[in-house]
Amino acid sequence: MDLTISKLHLGLLVGTPVAFGIGKYLAKMVTVPQAKTGEEQQEQLEGMVVAAVSDTTMQHRRLAAAIDECGVTMSTEISNHRKGMSVLHQSRAMGHEVLKNWPAVKADCAKALEFDCRNGTAYLSRARANEATGDLQECLNDLAAARILLHISHISEDSPEYASIESFLQRILLQSAEADAKEIMRQRGPRLPSKVHINSHMSAFSADPLQAMSFDRREDLQGLPRAHWAFREERFEDVIPACTEEIDSTEHWARHQPEARLLRGTFHLLCGSFAECQQDFEALIGDAEADATLRAYALIRSAALRFQLQQQDEAMDAFEQAARLVRDNPDLHHQRALIHSKLQDLESALMDFEMASNLAPGHVSSLALKHFTEYQLAKLQDDQPRMETALRGLDMLSAADPSTIDAHMLKGSIMSERTDFAEALTCFEKAAQLAPRNPVLMANRAIMELKQHDDAELVIPLLYEAIELDPRCATPYGPLATLEMKRHNPDKAVELLNQSCLYGDSLQEVLHACTVRNGIMACTVANKNLGIDQQRHPGPEAIV
Repeated sequence: MDLTISKLHLGLLVGTPVAFGIGKYLAKMVTVPQAKTGEEQQEQLEGMVVAAVSDTTMQHRRLAAAIDECGVTMSTEISNHRKGMSVLHQSRAMGHEVLKNWPAVKADCAKALEFDCRNGTAYLSRARANEATGDLQECLNDLAAARILLHISHISEDSPEYASIESFLQRILLQSAEADAKEIMRQRGPRLPSKVHINSHMSAFSADPLQAMSFDRREDLQGLPRAHWAFREERFEDVIPACTEEIDSTEHWARHQPEARLLRGTFHLLCGSFAECQQDFEALIGDAEADATLRAYALIRSAALRFQLQQQDEAMDAFEQAARLVRDNPDLHHQRALIHSKLQDLESALMDFEMASNLAPGHVSSLALKHFTEYQLAKLQDDQPRMETALRGLDMLSAADPSTIDAHMLKGSIMSERTDFAEALTCFEKAAQLAPRNPVLMANRAIMELKQHDDAELVIPLLYEAIELDPRCATPYGPLATLEMKRHNPDKAVELLNQSCLYGDSLQEVLHACTVRNGIMACTVANKNLGIDQQRHPGPEAIV
């Protein structure tokens, strides 16, 4: 079908409804004689209008009512005309879509939406065009608008139309978030993680030779001793340069190059400098003159590197090689158990945590994780007595070592899963008393406070305080963004999620932040395009 419009047709389309509407209501005010010439009609009409205006007996209320009625009808006719133009542009866009002329589809859909900003079909057509051209955020914006229109129209969530748009939207949301997350990770490059992340990683080792070293504190420290004190004083940005000083030096004082390689490789791993990390570990592993324990720890840490690179078989092989260098090493079992846990191999994880806790009975972390893993495994098997036994184990551990936060945190996590928020809050409060400057604890405590009391204003200061303690800790940003959305403040929520993207410790964390952020941005743009009050129809919760 030829979708072009001639000047004559366009003139009829534009002129006829308006002329008809005005004429209809003028006819109510005046009586026009039967057929006369154009000039006669014009003269008579002018005379009647003048007479009407000059007639002091005409009731003003009647005239005002006629004028108002005429205005209402004009608005209706103009509205009908705009919707008609929107349909015409949308029809032509659908023709261009068949021909895959994506620029033309976008242009006609834009025109259709100028005439009627609630033309759902136009949003869907433009979404398909944006997907075809790789404009994923614009595609997401249009899909969010189409979805909001379905919601406003009270279309059932079980309807085929709703399911189709929902599936399309979730697919594009994931694609856009994945692309953004990978680009963020590429652009930001290696960066030092939060202090709590570094300390948590290092405290998971109970027999680490690096942490067993001791050097006197002096003003003129160089090389590894300088790196050692930088680590102890949490001046983590100085660790890698000091290790490099040790490794590159030919001076007589540089006697700890293998230890420096292990420490530098560890910090490269924590910073995400995987290539540099691998170089340091491989150099140490291949150094036949280096101490076997140092080489074993390089293999243990290289297993973590392989796992992050999604090389699971190589990771497990690294543990096997380490086991041949050092026997009955608790850190080997503990680190392997952590990887088994992430792979959801809970039985293997439980065996390794139990072995680690037997080899290092004073290391509370392994024993706490053993009880926690036993609870998770019992939960999968629906073994209630075993679940309660695991919980009692965490309680006994807290009583035996009141200075540890591990048992309190893990039990708090379990109580939160069981929706026992009061008990979970108690656990996190006890942990926070032991580590008042731990931003992860503060964030978890704030979340439990919110679930228990449902008072956002109570917990928002806690979350901002956690950020002030360590801006590199990504944990508080997500909950804060959620609360800002509940305050109908999407711009602030997006700002917080951008910070979370910068400081996320893994690709998965950054991906989650990007997913929530892109959903919020899409709904914000959609509400604006639809002329909808953000406070009445916030929308993003329905997307992400």
